[in-house]
Amino acid sequence: MPTSLVRWPATDVYEAPDQLREATMVWSAEPGIDLFSAEGTLVRASEESFAIGLMLGLDYTYVGFAESSNSPRNAGSLSGFRDDTGQGPFVGTIYGHIQQIIPTREGFDVLSCVLGVGLDRVVNGKYSPSLLTGSEGGEQRSRFIRNGSSESGLPTSPPAALRSRDRHWQAPTGNEFEGWEIDGFIDLDPQTSERGRCVPWARSLYPNAPSTITPDTYARDTPPPVQPAFPGWPDGSS
Repeated sequence: MPTSLVRWPATDVYEAPDQLREATMVWSAEPGIDLFSAEGTLVRASEESFAIGLMLGLDYTYVGFAESSNSPRNAGSLSGFRDDTGQGPFVGTIYGHIQQIIPTREGFDVLSCVLGVGLDRVVNGKYSPSLLTGSEGGEQRSRFIRNGSSESGLPTSPPAALRSRDRHWQAPTGNEFEGWEIDGFIDLDPQTSERGRCVPWARSLYPNAPSTITPDTYARDTPPPVQPAFPGWPDGSS
């Protein structure tokens, strides 16, 4: 419902922006990794905010993300985000996959992959590549550090009945980052980056995707399919 109130940046309750209404995020993980564990919840919230920051701008990311990640304003995709990209709307599905969670003394590190081949951006009434990632997936690596400001921790797995099957963007309404700092997003570690670790997973989803995707690869009249969001966010917004 339209409102005159300023909804972004969200400081208390998050509401999915209109530019993302027809997009979803679908998550998977290696065996033994629970998407609703403390680690899985943090990773999903962080990576979804990272994707939103690239698509729409830092102003539209989840509550607490900018502060927890110390993201500078207007600094570009590698060192930060523009406040508002002015792009969109976006239609389709982004895929995320958690490969490994590595415990540390201060928290944990995570290796993950993101694939945006199934997401298009509306440009002049046509559906064109979003260019969020290449066809081989984006190699992500983040470090999550406890900052001691929260003792409550994060929730464990909810009942399966709460898991979303909505074909609209699902988001947590509150601050999922309280008590944590986020260091880094793109994998720059020579031990794990640029070794094709995301390629098998990406190719299992889009085996026929072209190796190179540019802004003018296509401009279609019909939107890409939108997959149901998974696993979604209990009591989240859409």
